[in-house]
Amino acid sequence: MIRFFRSLFPSRWVVLVLLFLLIRLPLLFFGLPATLSELHHVLVGERLGNGFMLYQDLYDTTGPLAAAVYWFLDWVAPRSYLVHRLLATALLLQQAFLLNLIFNRNQVHPAKSYVPALLYLLFGSIFFELDVLSPLLLGHSFVILAVYSLTAISKEAANAGRLFKAGFMLGVAALFYLPLVWFLVLGFFAIIYFASAAFRSTLLMLTGFVFPFTVVLTYFLYQNALVPFLEQGLAWSWQFTFTVGLPMQQVLLVAAIPLGVLALSFLSLPLISLGPNYQARFLQFMLIWLIVVVLVLFSGHDGSAKGLILLLPLLAYFGIFLFSLWDNRIWIAEILFLVVVAGVIAVRYNPLGLVYEHLGIQPELVQVRDAPEYRQVSGERLLVLGPDVNYYQQNSLGSPYLRWDLAQPNFGRLNHYDALFTILQDLRKDPPSYIVDQQNLMPQLQYKLPLVFQRYDRVGTGPFYKLVR
Repeated sequence: MIRFFRSLFPSRWVVLVLLFLLIRLPLLFFGLPATLSELHHVLVGERLGNGFMLYQDLYDTTGPLAAAVYWFLDWVAPRSYLVHRLLATALLLQQAFLLNLIFNRNQVHPAKSYVPALLYLLFGSIFFELDVLSPLLLGHSFVILAVYSLTAISKEAANAGRLFKAGFMLGVAALFYLPLVWFLVLGFFAIIYFASAAFRSTLLMLTGFVFPFTVVLTYFLYQNALVPFLEQGLAWSWQFTFTVGLPMQQVLLVAAIPLGVLALSFLSLPLISLGPNYQARFLQFMLIWLIVVVLVLFSGHDGSAKGLILLLPLLAYFGIFLFSLWDNRIWIAEILFLVVVAGVIAVRYNPLGLVYEHLGIQPELVQVRDAPEYRQVSGERLLVLGPDVNYYQQNSLGSPYLRWDLAQPNFGRLNHYDALFTILQDLRKDPPSYIVDQQNLMPQLQYKLPLVFQRYDRVGTGPFYKLVR
C-alpha cells in the first residue's frame, strides 16, 4: 500500500479519499453516539440562533468564529450531529491534501508522494473524538493555510501579500481556538528560514494577525459586549484550567500508536540523508512546529483526545522517513504499515469491546449518556445547576449558564450581593421553564431571590423544579 501511494498519478488521491471514507463514514452513520462536546456546540449554536449575544447572554469560552460556525450550522440543520461530523470530515481532507501539497511543492522529502496525506488521514481517524467539529479542528485548518503562505515566500521573498495573508490566517485560527496564537512563533521562524528583510516581513505578518482581532473587537464593542468578550473569549483561556474528558492516562492509551510511530520516525532521522539545503531548513522548521504543538497543548483548556489533531502534521512529515528506511526491502515497510492500519481500525471500531475493555479506555466519559432521568422533561428550556449537560439532550438552553465552571462566580458566591444581582438580571426577564438542581441550591435561592425562584415548584422528589407562576 505504501508503494502504491508513492506515485503521483491522479488515481492515487482518488483511492486515498475512498479509503479514508471507508474507514471513517460507517462509524459516523451507524455506530457513533453524540459526544458531550458536540452537544455543547449544538447548544451554543442554538442559543445564538435564538438572538442571544455570545459572552453576554451566553457565558462560554468558545472562540467567536467557532461559535459563528455553530450558529450557521444550527440555521442550516438544527441539532444535526451528522452535519457537524461531515464538515469535520471535509476539513480533515482539506488539511491533509493541502499539507501534502506543501510538502511536494517544496520538495521537503526525498521523493514526492501521497504518503503524508495517507498518514494524516489514517491517524486522523483513530478515535471518535477526532470526528467532532471542534474549535481546534476549525482553527487548525487556517494554521495549515498560513503555513502554505509562509513556506511559499522562499522564492518570493518580496511578496507582501503572502506575508499579510499568513498573519491573517493565524489571527483567524486564534479566533477559532485562542491557544493557536502560539503558531505566531512558527511564523517568526518561517520568516527567518524562508524570507528576507526579516523585520519588515515580521511587521507584515503581525499586521495581518491583528486585523481579524480588530474586526472582532469592533463588533463586540458595538454590541456592548466588549468586556464579556475580553473576560471569557480572551482572558479565560490563559488561566490554564482544564475541562478533562478522558483522563490523561486514557488519552495516552488512545494516542499510543501515533506516538509510537512518531517516536520511531524520530529515531530514523539519523539514517536518512536529506538532499538540498532547503530540506534541512524545513526539518528545523518542523522541529519548531513540534515545540509549538507542546505549547498549544499545555495552553489548551480541553484535556481530551481531540488534541491529537495537532500531531497529525508531524506524523505526516516525520512518518514518511520511517517508511523510507526500507526502500531496498519494501515488504518490511508494507507489513509495518498494515500493522499500523490494523491498530488504528481496532482502536476506532473497538471490535467486540475488547480493545477499550483491556486498555481501560472509558468512552462513556465523553459521550452523551441516554439514561431515563435525562428524558423526564422534553422540549423545554432548562437551567441546569450543575456540570451535567446531559439534561439538554431533548431540551434547549434557557439561561446564559451553559458551563457550570463559568457559573461558579455567581452561584458559588450566594452570600455576595453582586452575585445575586447578576443572577437576578440574567433570569428575571426570560426565566427557564425548568430548573434542574444538582447542587441543592434551590432552597437558598428561593430564600434570597424570591422574585425569580419562588415561581418554581418542585416536581416530585427529583431535582426538577417547574415554572408555575
